Amino acid sequence: MALGDGSVSTIAFRAVALVFMVVFGIAVAAGSSAGNLSKEFPWQFRMAARMRTPILMFIVVPLSFLRWVDLTIRLKLRSVFKRAEDAKATHMERVNPIIAQVRLWNEQGRPRPLRTKRANWKAMSTKLSSNKDDCHLIKTSHLNYIVDSDLTSEVKTITVEPAATMGEITEYLYPLGYALEINVEMESITIGGVALGFGMEVNSHKSGFFQETVEEYELVNAAGELMTVTAESDPELFYALPWSCGSLGFLTQLKVRVAPIKKYVHMKYEITNSPAELCARMTELSESAACHFLEATLFTKDKAVLQMGNFVDKPTGAEASKINGINYWFKPFYYKWLETFLTKGGGDEYIPYKHYCHRFTRSIFWEIEDMIPFANHPIYRTLWGWMGAPEVSLLKLFQGPVIRKASVYAHVVQESIMPVRDLGECIENFDDWYGVYPLLVFPLRVYNRGEHSGFLTPHERNCHGDPAKGKDGLPWGIWCDLGAYGAPRDVKEGKVWDAKGSVRAMEHWTRDKGGWQACYTDMFCTHREFRQMFNHDLLDKVRVRLGATDAFPLPFTKMKPEKGIVDLESEHAAEKKAGTFVES
Repeated sequence: MALGDGSVSTIAFRAVALVFMVVFGIAVAAGSSAGNLSKEFPWQFRMAARMRTPILMFIVVPLSFLRWVDLTIRLKLRSVFKRAEDAKATHMERVNPIIAQVRLWNEQGRPRPLRTKRANWKAMSTKLSSNKDDCHLIKTSHLNYIVDSDLTSEVKTITVEPAATMGEITEYLYPLGYALEINVEMESITIGGVALGFGMEVNSHKSGFFQETVEEYELVNAAGELMTVTAESDPELFYALPWSCGSLGFLTQLKVRVAPIKKYVHMKYEITNSPAELCARMTELSESAACHFLEATLFTKDKAVLQMGNFVDKPTGAEASKINGINYWFKPFYYKWLETFLTKGGGDEYIPYKHYCHRFTRSIFWEIEDMIPFANHPIYRTLWGWMGAPEVSLLKLFQGPVIRKASVYAHVVQESIMPVRDLGECIENFDDWYGVYPLLVFPLRVYNRGEHSGFLTPHERNCHGDPAKGKDGLPWGIWCDLGAYGAPRDVKEGKVWDAKGSVRAMEHWTRDKGGWQACYTDMFCTHREFRQMFNHDLLDKVRVRLGATDAFPLPFTKMKPEKGIVDLESEHAAEKKAGTFVES
């Protein structure tokens, strides 16, 4: 029987088509804010900004979901058909090809510097390219197994390969009642990236950067030799590895401390009303380690929500009504929920730990609001929210050089890590430099190990902590990471934002205060300025000892922006005239 215009199938098709057109129209309209962009931006970028919402909704979000499904199925099959002892037994089968390739490279006369073959779009940095064009590439992405765990010894650890992600490790440890001691928030970040790069969390005011939780590294050096490194066996190499970003060898495995957890976190929210008040409270709370988890979210220059948490058992009685599973897809984004406590004057609740430890994944902190303005609306959460957020790495696939360069001058991703007592001043400066809100505040404990401090060598004037309350009687201090992510105020107002001037001002201020810049961001410093911020003494010494100087690029070579992003010719000319220029 032929179906007429009034058939059920035809009506259904038209209804679906109508819904699709309405949603697509709304998505396109959501990009109308791109009309506020200054005409100084290339037309390609302004067009991309107008179309960003439908592209994300109809392409990137579904692709991200499918990648997650694929990974989940593969990991489930791996857990079913491969026992833990299999991963341990086959570890060297995965490492041996790397050793063979590096040894062959040596036999060929070390023709070009070594880098991993990992595509740059998969990395969490802001860069579209990572300067690998003239390098000899070695495949390492297959090193993504959880190899072993030891939950019976006094120091409890997990042994993992570097390409395993934070989300995968959480899924493995959580049923066992454990978590990484520093359990980095973003689920897709690899453990190798945070071990040799930049890793922190909301208990870093107690435990320090992620590097403080590493017990053992395994790496292939420039000679193609497999090395197992601990603080006792080779302290110089052990403490040179953090922040080295693969400039000493290929990481193949690491052993990291884990800690027991409880199923819930009791969160208390406190409101501060000025940068000075937030600075004072953050200093007091972080140095006293009065709570296990500590961070703050600034919604304006003056208004912030302090978040203080401790592990607890499942609440009962009247307190059970305060349980809030913040990461369910139908829930408001966590940062939006936090904002409601400003009008409530504070409060408290109980969050399941598995929800809390990846609390900003769904909203990519608060970046999703710039991409999909109505992403927090109940209708969007119902229709699309169950698919999750667009994967950060996939966003790069839709950038070309023109869009990448323009985005640097229309969007800020920057973090300054300064001594906690300078937090108030830094907030005032961020308001001038960027005008982006919310702002993220993480306090961090940094130890002074003297010549073994490595890249993050703290000034003694900033180490106020009692050595008796630190690690191994070491002097320590609290630094704060202040993070800005989003479109600067000037850009939203249709003006031209001075990206170079603002970022360089932040870099100079941070360096003068004895702090550091997060290296995954766009750095507008010269190589000389970079070496002034980060102490290279230990790294340079170990690179010479391991024969790595002609084998692996220096960190700055990997971290500097791609050609054409920022013009530093005048800065380089001034350094050359002064005789202080450092080649990169």
